[in-house]
Amino acid sequence: MVRHISAIPLAAVDAIVLDTETTGLDVKTARIIQVGAVGIRQGELVAGEELDRYVDPGVPVPAASTAVHGITDADVKGAPAFAAINAELDGFVRERILVGHSIGFDLAMMKAECERAGIAWRAPRSLCTRMLAQVANPRLPTYEMEALASWLGVDISG
Repeated sequence: MVRHISAIPLAAVDAIVLDTETTGLDVKTARIIQVGAVGIRQGELVAGEELDRYVDPGVPVPAASTAVHGITDADVKGAPAFAAINAELDGFVRERILVGHSIGFDLAMMKAECERAGIAWRAPRSLCTRMLAQVANPRLPTYEMEALASWLGVDISG
């Protein structure tokens, strides 16, 4: 039996780097309040390929959550519900791989929002930078984003 192996260098992967901000960390009760994404082609940001949307969660944003991400009720007031931006997000991502730090949480939140809205969920291909870092350098004391940025010499201020 012939076994075919397909390998693509990470730098050659067309991807979307995605992050969500939420009202909390419990996927069953938390709601998405912001979705941000940028396109990556051959390891470089794609100019003009950005998506940044506030989402009205339909519930108040807890002060503890605002302390983490800085997003308030005033920021999301009048924003569309997740169901209204889901098609735009799907069109932006298309068939590209989603990349994110602890991306499993973002995907679980997106799935929960789709289920609440009665939208069919199809899990996209994804790559978690936290898990990738654990393989690349198993000796790091922590895999928090700030620590990884420091290890890689990336400035994340601002």
